[in-house]
Amino acid sequence: MIEESQEARRRSGPGVQRDRLSGAAGGGNARVFTACQGTQLMVVQHLRRHLPAPDCRDFLLWHPYENIPFIDRFMAAVISDAGFADTLDIREFESLRKRTHSDFAWLIESPRRLRSDSYAVQQWMQRNQLLNDQIELWADDPIHFNVNFSRGYFRAARHVRIPHCFDQENVLNIAYGAAMERQGSDALSSSRRAFLAWQRCASGVDLRPERVACDRAYTFDRPFPAVKRNLDVSHLISLKAFTETYNTLPTAIREQVASALQPIVASRKPLVLLLLFGLGRDPELRGLYERAVDRIFSEHARELTGCSLAVKVHPSSSGAQERAFIERLRMSLPVELHVIDHGLNLEFMLPQLRPDYVVAGVCGGLPVVRRLRVGRPVVLSEFIDLCLRQHPVEKRDVLAYLADVEIW
Repeated sequence: MIEESQEARRRSGPGVQRDRLSGAAGGGNARVFTACQGTQLMVVQHLRRHLPAPDCRDFLLWHPYENIPFIDRFMAAVISDAGFADTLDIREFESLRKRTHSDFAWLIESPRRLRSDSYAVQQWMQRNQLLNDQIELWADDPIHFNVNFSRGYFRAARHVRIPHCFDQENVLNIAYGAAMERQGSDALSSSRRAFLAWQRCASGVDLRPERVACDRAYTFDRPFPAVKRNLDVSHLISLKAFTETYNTLPTAIREQVASALQPIVASRKPLVLLLLFGLGRDPELRGLYERAVDRIFSEHARELTGCSLAVKVHPSSSGAQERAFIERLRMSLPVELHVIDHGLNLEFMLPQLRPDYVVAGVCGGLPVVRRLRVGRPVVLSEFIDLCLRQHPVEKRDVLAYLADVEIW
């Protein structure tokens, strides 16, 4: 058993068990992972690196979210050298195609699509000699199609819940997860329940939100609601563990990251790292970042004079709004500006980057920075106000999330 520190015991709390450095399937002979973004894939790789299962074969069911080339290139590069026994790219699944049908036509089309996709998975399983009741499905929150479909298709598998990203399951995610778990059939309309029953009967894929009961959950910090067996792997939130997983990435990825970070590491101090959330297509969020950055460079001029500013573009976006924001920074701020637009998670860059400040909105990366003590985590007050407007009933959770994080 891994030696447990007082800090780990304090963070674990009741209901979280320490786990051996082993991820062996309980009663199965294969682990099937699923991901649709690079952030999820790197969680999978981190757990595989530190929870090895020598007697099991590892498989991956994946697709790049919305076929975004930025995500596709990164995921494909990681997968190429990841050592999976086999992978299934589901981007051409019919259920991922845009819906253009009326409600009545959808009664026929939805199960037809699911049947077609199920057949593709069945053929893949037969090629790999996989049986549904002899695998473990490792999946995160039921937000995206790849997770919902996998949970509905692998009905006889043992289900294992894993974190969505490396934010140590902050209180916002826990509150959201609890709401998702409560979204059972009682919360659905009678017409919705009838549709899901028809869909399940016609396709064999069970997409009911309350259907899955996880065998266990791995947690970087807090226990998942409604999962009785929570296994604490918070020791994997460390610079050493992140470095070890980073070193397993393909050489080409590590060379790209080193090339991108070298001039930033050598730049003027202090080094301020700004984490951008995906700005989408609407300029409103970009404007909020612009006003917030202008303000902090005015109010904290003494601390930030002569600094270097590195902007980390979110791994799932690199669009026109991001480019416009960065161009405005070049024109308006008297700083040495750098852009990090690589798909790799921030956590795997921190051992090399080691910023003095990490500035963001209400972002999942800040709890990790706080835990690793790599720079001072700072949240922008404009985004606290935005978060509280959007989630007024979660004010207590938001304030708990911001404990020990500076507010500028």
